Amino acid sequence: MIYFLLLPIFSFLFVVFQTTVFELLFFNRVCVEITLILVIYAGFHMDVLKGGLLSFSLGFFLDIIMGTVMGLYVVLYLSVFFLSMLVSLRVYAEKTFFIMSYVFVCALLECWIVLMFYKYIRDLDLFHKFISVFLPQVLVVSLISPACFNTFRRFGDLLNVGAERSDKRARNR
Repeated sequence: MIYFLLLPIFSFLFVVFQTTVFELLFFNRVCVEITLILVIYAGFHMDVLKGGLLSFSLGFFLDIIMGTVMGLYVVLYLSVFFLSMLVSLRVYAEKTFFIMSYVFVCALLECWIVLMFYKYIRDLDLFHKFISVFLPQVLVVSLISPACFNTFRRFGDLLNVGAERSDKRARNR
């Protein structure tokens, strides 16, 4: 229950962390989307309700902070989450090369959808900036994804240990 109460706060802080700290580290040249990696991790390791709500809240806060049309990142992140869930049922998703490749494909898909959105909805052609702006972003995200997966796994283990301890205490009463 506490997961659902803390989810909006955690999601908001995570999106703010992504948009401020990582843009400062890369001098506002490359936007590193750690939220996309978290959504993919949720698709591989979480159940539908928890991962779906996490993906929705990350997309919602990213829509608000990025200033795009409401729902663009919500739909993208929910789609990536459900696609990742389907892939995790068929493939062993713990190999480093697979994680990097899958994140690369998902980041390219997201980039392509955002570029198409800007071209056809906002009448703004950004395809000429693909190699100088979007491709480095996709490469950086895919290269750091195994380290992020390990960090998310360790953070999840810490949270689950606390939940297991409280379950044991409740059973012992």
